[in-house]
Amino acid sequence: MSLPFSTHRPRLPGEPLQARAAHLTVGGCLAGGGILLIWSAWDEFSCTAGEGTSTGPCGVGIQVSGAVLLVGLIMAIAGAIAVSRGLRRPVDPDGAGGWRIGQGIAVMLCGAAVALMIPRASCPEGTHLSAVFRFCVSTTRSFEAPSTGLGWKFLAFGAGVALGATLLAWRSMPWPIATTIVVLVFAFTAGFAASRTTGLPWEHRSYVVADGFARASEPRHDAEGDRLSRRGFPILLWLFES
Repeated sequence: MSLPFSTHRPRLPGEPLQARAAHLTVGGCLAGGGILLIWSAWDEFSCTAGEGTSTGPCGVGIQVSGAVLLVGLIMAIAGAIAVSRGLRRPVDPDGAGGWRIGQGIAVMLCGAAVALMIPRASCPEGTHLSAVFRFCVSTTRSFEAPSTGLGWKFLAFGAGVALGATLLAWRSMPWPIATTIVVLVFAFTAGFAASRTTGLPWEHRSYVVADGFARASEPRHDAEGDRLSRRGFPILLWLFES
């Protein structure tokens, strides 16, 4: 005799109101950030020869765009799953508050991600950053690239740790305040990541071809970001080189 098969999903355990708000907030931010990254990378896959994209002429940034698209898909799917499960959980004052802790850790990770993406060295206009020795090079001179971004790296990492620690330590923080902090941090991180890799979706820049390379008529402020976005290095190498 075969056993009856039920398609009814089991009821998920409840969680306190602060944890439920954190659950939905982190899930929604993951999904929203993933959609932004997918949107920012999509023009590289939907363009045709001769068209310009946020990373240059069509096809130039296909490698980095593929990595950003994959990360965006993973974030969007994970966020959608988290939101769907959060909506199914009832509010229970005696339930587990793991997501309240999770949102604090997520904010810390956002600070670390922004710190990794800030370029450590930059070069003035008319020079470019050498690939190995971090020298600013032009046809007439070369000099060691100044570490203008090192302080900003520490500031971004410290701010992320401070905000995350505040969310962890302040157990009675009203959930609207915690939600606002998490949303702002995630929005800034996703926007900064898109601008440093594939470009923001609403950015439209013109390009000219000179010396065999496509260059934006209004280049980025740092030569390293321009070099990496132009050549389409894999995203992990790009993050850790900065």
